[in-house]
Amino acid sequence: MTVLKTEEFLTRFFSNPNMVWPHADPKCPIAATIQPFLTALLKRGECPVILPRRDAGAQTTALYVVCWDTAHAGRVRPLLEAAVAHHWCPFDGRVAHLDPEDPIDATVLALVGDGTTYVLRPTPHTAAATFIAAERLVGTLRDAPLREPNLPRPVGRMLQEFELALASGAAATSALLLREIEGYGGISHENLAFLQIRRLARLGKERELLNHGSLPTLVYAEPPRLVREAILGAWARTHLEAPLAGQDVDTAVAAVRDAVPDVSMLVDESLANSTDPDASTVCALVAIAREDAALADRFTRSACGDASVMERLLALAATGDRPPAEAGAPSSAAKDRDDSSTVPAHVLVDTQFTGSPRRSPVTSPTRVIQPDSWLAWIAGLALKSAFVPDPDAAQDWAPAWSVDAALCEAVDALPELADDYLLAGAALFLESDDPERPATRTAASLLRRYLLAERFSPHDLGAICALVQVFLRGAPPVAVYREVLGDLRSFVPQWVAVATATRALDIADAIACGPVADIDARSDIVAALLAPLYLQKHRLSETLRTLAGFVTDDIGLDYDWTAKAAESDGVAEVAAPNRGVLLYSLDIGTLARVQKAIAIRWPGLRVHMSSDLVAGPALRQYARSADLIVIATRRAAHAATGFILDNALGASIHYPDGSGSASMLRAVEAGIVELAS
Repeated sequence: MTVLKTEEFLTRFFSNPNMVWPHADPKCPIAATIQPFLTALLKRGECPVILPRRDAGAQTTALYVVCWDTAHAGRVRPLLEAAVAHHWCPFDGRVAHLDPEDPIDATVLALVGDGTTYVLRPTPHTAAATFIAAERLVGTLRDAPLREPNLPRPVGRMLQEFELALASGAAATSALLLREIEGYGGISHENLAFLQIRRLARLGKERELLNHGSLPTLVYAEPPRLVREAILGAWARTHLEAPLAGQDVDTAVAAVRDAVPDVSMLVDESLANSTDPDASTVCALVAIAREDAALADRFTRSACGDASVMERLLALAATGDRPPAEAGAPSSAAKDRDDSSTVPAHVLVDTQFTGSPRRSPVTSPTRVIQPDSWLAWIAGLALKSAFVPDPDAAQDWAPAWSVDAALCEAVDALPELADDYLLAGAALFLESDDPERPATRTAASLLRRYLLAERFSPHDLGAICALVQVFLRGAPPVAVYREVLGDLRSFVPQWVAVATATRALDIADAIACGPVADIDARSDIVAALLAPLYLQKHRLSETLRTLAGFVTDDIGLDYDWTAKAAESDGVAEVAAPNRGVLLYSLDIGTLARVQKAIAIRWPGLRVHMSSDLVAGPALRQYARSADLIVIATRRAAHAATGFILDNALGASIHYPDGSGSASMLRAVEAGIVELAS
């Protein structure tokens, strides 16, 4: 509540016919007596607002006990009964029926609505005691924050949202969800540790990952493949030199043998198709350390990035009696998981559509048949075999872009009842996205499903933005471009607001910077996204207004984002000159936009951009000279991000809560404020 609204309420409440404090005049003698009761009005908490009313000719003063909502009124009821009932004032526990025709009652109704206010009417003999009891109650509750009860959500829903936050690059959201999952319970400590490790790997915090307290135990717990790849890749980048010289392979093998914890326990044939070359290098070293020719043969077709290790691996494989397996043949372990696997904690299981997903208890894992492709999974959803596939198994599927047309048709043909499971699997689609070969049609189909299901929560908006980026990257045909942007525009009024301004700007900037199949369609959607924000531009930070100005200028909209009457947010003033900023993302367009905004908003900063996939001298120098580093995790390469963190010399590290320009700018802004504090 603003100060103006507070003053207006007090003026109206203490106006005619209420004669206790005429017009809330601060010079009136009664002001000092009433002042302790006004704190609750200025700072909403568990303390109700207790205000006196006495009309002309009335024998006693009535006390209005104003609560903030019906739930708050329910909590105040027993406190009032304990404070005043049976001794000082009649009280039956019922809220008052306020008369909208009465000016004082109407003022209270305008503030909090009906069903939230008690009216105490003490007798002339007990009026003073009732007032003292009210003072004690206010003193007791004065500093208690307002309780905001949150109904517990199904753990399955929270896990879905966590996967989606990771896939869409929402770093802060994934942290909040992880804390919510931890606080709620419902999954084992082991599974919680798996989630924590996956998030640390995504952020590039590899040393923190390797120092995780549960790691010595987890290596013996047969963790999911994604967790094993994360641990092995982090260990390689932390403990091995790159590249290894031929004579150093033996040293690396010895390091694997002596590793604490024993990371070799994580290696089996299922990792032969790993896409992380550093993890594959460790797997190859383990095969050499074990002198296992069969395992070496499996890893000769891996993504091992070290030529010296691969040479030793091929020599070992040649000594085995087993004939080489056909290229691409799945390992026996992989086959077992495909045919009948124990569903990990993050996999939804159900046999019928019920309108909301259910989750089997992690203490009693369910055996399900895992699909072997995107089309097989969608076919299962069509037959009401409803679950989200194991992300480990999905790593081996043919890429979505290779079956884009057929997958798009299959998604479009699904019944609406499948939306819960289909959209829960959107994280898998985003994780498998190939920047060079986007599955444009499938992204459009998933985007339409989000719109038709009216999924506009914060994590859903992050996924929508990521899907828009995938869709545009494929340079869709004119007709499809118009259709998808038109569908998106029709749902914009349901979610665009100041609170979602960052997401709206992420999407608008992606559309403005992406391929333009139809200029009018692009202008229409950007105008629909930004017009509501333009009307409330004084409530946006100057940073977001700067970016919004770039977007509208790009498409020729005549919007002046200068907020003439707005007070400075102070962020520009705290940005010391000559501070170094490193922006890292694989999305070059986003980097360029953010650099341009920084040059206008904070002209004294030195900005370096990087989209390097691997470590290098330039990236090392940028990291070491930076005071602030911002890393976009939606488009981040683990080898490079870990390298940046290892070389950051006391820099402030920030992660955008999304994959667009606005999210990255917000992270820059937060970092500048932190540097100044």
